[in-house]
Amino acid sequence: MTNFEEILKSIVIGDLELVSSDLLDEMIENIGSTDPILRDKLIYSAFWTLIFKEHLTKHQLEYILNKLLENKLLVMNIELPTSDFVFTRSFTSLVYAAILEYDARKQIVNADIVRKVMDTTHEYMTKENDLRGYVAHKGWAHAAAHGADLLDSLIKHPIATEDDALKVLQHIARFITIANGYQDDEEERLSYAFVTLTKYHLQESEITNWLLELQQLIVDKQAKDNGALQPYYAQLAFKNFLKSTYFLLEKAVIQPDLKETIKQLVVKLLY
Repeated sequence: MTNFEEILKSIVIGDLELVSSDLLDEMIENIGSTDPILRDKLIYSAFWTLIFKEHLTKHQLEYILNKLLENKLLVMNIELPTSDFVFTRSFTSLVYAAILEYDARKQIVNADIVRKVMDTTHEYMTKENDLRGYVAHKGWAHAAAHGADLLDSLIKHPIATEDDALKVLQHIARFITIANGYQDDEEERLSYAFVTLTKYHLQESEITNWLLELQQLIVDKQAKDNGALQPYYAQLAFKNFLKSTYFLLEKAVIQPDLKETIKQLVVKLLY
């Protein structure tokens, strides 16, 4: 184990609380490592620990966000259909999500920086096409799921607007309609973001209309591409999304009318 890895392990287990800018730089530089232990168990876990154990100052939180923004890590080489850069984008998503989640409660990060994170999130969610879940020997890519986690954190932040909420609905719809056979609970993660949105933004009628329009879009997609496999995967993703959403609403004991609408949509999708 390298000295860098030893330091990260010390952070994760709680033996080290104060960190330098140089260490944060090294963590950011390796955020998309193809070594799943280094990337997931050490770097991301260290970020999570530092953020939620409140070991980072306002300046350090802003330093991390500015570094990620300046280097455009969330959209790095996003034009490539399949590459290892997905790990950089996906785990940048998780760090953004963690800081937004924390700042939603504390509100200490400069609002202009938070706004920039939200804007780059919207850009990212309109462009990501690498939908792989678990990658052999390299671990979780899971861009759809991690992107959904970022949407969940974004939409509950106090500076999020109704326009942000409408864009989040567009992103959720996009990841459902481009589905190519999700295998790793991506739809459930999208459902969490959707249910969070229903708690904070938009009228129930707007949300219901969005669901009905999405259903019609998927039906039309299947009718147009009769026999193609991708429209089937889109319908399957929509059905799984609806099922997860129904039970999340049931668990939270909220939105009974919306829950009934979802039940009716699922019934229509049954064979």
